[in-house]
Amino acid sequence: MQTGYQRHQSGFTLLELVLVLFLIGLLASAGLLFTENQEDQTYFDETQRRLNIIQDAIIRSGDRTVNSQPELAGFVVDNGRMPYCLAELLGPELTFTDSASAPATHYQSPCDPANTALTLRKPSTNDSGLRSGWWGPYIQVNPDRDGEHVYRDGYGNDDGTVNYGWNWTLFTSSTTVDVSAYDPTSPSAEPILDLTVQSSGFDVLDSIDDYPPNLTDYLLVADDWLAAQSYTVRFFNVDQTTAVSGIPQPPADTDDWTLSLANSTVNFDSNSFTMAVSAIPAVSAGNNSTEATANFSERIPAGHYLVSLSCDQSGSDCVTENVSRPYRVIVLPRQQLAPIRWNVKPR
Repeated sequence: MQTGYQRHQSGFTLLELVLVLFLIGLLASAGLLFTENQEDQTYFDETQRRLNIIQDAIIRSGDRTVNSQPELAGFVVDNGRMPYCLAELLGPELTFTDSASAPATHYQSPCDPANTALTLRKPSTNDSGLRSGWWGPYIQVNPDRDGEHVYRDGYGNDDGTVNYGWNWTLFTSSTTVDVSAYDPTSPSAEPILDLTVQSSGFDVLDSIDDYPPNLTDYLLVADDWLAAQSYTVRFFNVDQTTAVSGIPQPPADTDDWTLSLANSTVNFDSNSFTMAVSAIPAVSAGNNSTEATANFSERIPAGHYLVSLSCDQSGSDCVTENVSRPYRVIVLPRQQLAPIRWNVKPR
């Protein structure tokens, strides 16, 4: 006969062990799934951030001011056109080759080295301090181990092209533009372009996770980088006692005046226009100004320009200009330029 308490050995059954292992695996899988979702979100957020950088590199015009002037900078401001590919924003300058047609003044665009018509103006500054041409790089990137400057999307896609894996698509009037066949001959010949920059996402072969999802989701449209075609010129009589006269009454007015906007390499001239008034009163008379409208044949790219007015002095209806040199204006997209003041005096 046994006395006292009888000790029994106990443990987990095989079924209990299997259940515990299943629960541990389930928790581990849930943790991995959560981590994977976080990683995908990180890639997506980084892609969005890089798209914003591309947008600012092309044109940056916000509410900020620099030296009491509206902030305006970027590739468009310096070059007067949209970049034809992403490589035009990076450079660096030393990798650009001279243009075969104008080696002293232009680089060959890296977008299509076989097309000698695709060029970038070399950086220059005029006597008034206005700069133009390629003053990049507009996006700063550290070189890879092989020395190449590459700007991938947040997923690390890179197809080895001049767009580094991004789908870079230019449009004009909703039609895809093939810049390889484009031959720019003058500022007015530059196409009015919209731009889509699209990431292929995590799955390069499947468009289901492309961002933005549609080619119509533009990064920039023409209104983001092109300004108006019409500008108001306000003529002021600066004489204290004598009215500016000798201008015929409408409709006998003739178109004698031309407004010019220029930087160090590009000059835009308006269509001819006139002051539709018989006389501008003297300063002492009070209202000593009149306005006229200057229309351009094309929209002006946003930028810093010198303003000048010229008048055909061969006619008898021109007054004498009273401004000895042009002055600077900032032409902003989506904003009307304030009336351009121009002083005149009696003959």
